[in-house]
Amino acid sequence: MIYFGVVNLVEKNKIIGTIDVWRCRGCNDLFCEDKRFGATDLAPEVGFPKADFGSKWAALICTRDTGSNWTLTSAKPGGTIAHSCTPETKLELKVGNDYNLEQGPIGKHRIILIEKFVNTAVDVESGQKHGGTTDAYQALGKPFSLTPPLSAAIAQSSKLQFFNIASAVFILSGFLAAISVYAQTMLMSRIVLTIVTVAGLSAGYLMFRKHPIGPLLGAAGAVTGLVIYNGTVIAANALGITDYILSAALIADLVLARTGRTRINTLRKQAWHPLDMPAYG
Repeated sequence: MIYFGVVNLVEKNKIIGTIDVWRCRGCNDLFCEDKRFGATDLAPEVGFPKADFGSKWAALICTRDTGSNWTLTSAKPGGTIAHSCTPETKLELKVGNDYNLEQGPIGKHRIILIEKFVNTAVDVESGQKHGGTTDAYQALGKPFSLTPPLSAAIAQSSKLQFFNIASAVFILSGFLAAISVYAQTMLMSRIVLTIVTVAGLSAGYLMFRKHPIGPLLGAAGAVTGLVIYNGTVIAANALGITDYILSAALIADLVLARTGRTRINTLRKQAWHPLDMPAYG
């Protein structure tokens, strides 16, 4: 779990609440925690609460004549959200396909999807980004939180792009090997190319997921293609232009597999448990 960012809820240039957003590096799911000025009680659950299956984290805004209140919740199209505008009322607000709400008889309700406003301030009345100053932070359009302004997710985003590139190269090698299967007449060559295809496609997926098996599988497929397949083709004097292209891709796989293995090990060493996070209030 890494800190992903913050969302500020603003009403008339006043911050009425803050939502901290965390992201799982393995599954990319978001986890949210609400903060309210003056509220220092610890949350009843331990760890990070998870949104319901198929739902997205959202702030439910209830605007009345006296101002706006908000609740951190999860919402999905076609679902309902239980809400009380006052202690005496109980409503079930139906969520539309575009995350709009059927209005209740008392206040005006709106859903603000958290994932759209990470590291920004949002106006609760309009549902759009807030570009002015606030009572907590006087810089235009900048979010405010008790957390560092630059999160670990943003600081490492450029480094993590390597895995997307490596994944694409592995998958490309798998497709090239699959195309070469139909160009070969020798049974041995077809078997080896099939193995290289499966290894390349699987390594591409696992590399994208930052799984430690991905680089190893990619390197094994590359070695198999370079040694066994090329040896078979060279012995039969049937080396063609497509074989040169495939060999170049497999050599790139070896380089990326070595670098990817190192980076994945580094990420695993830097991983920390949520309970290691310092308490604040």
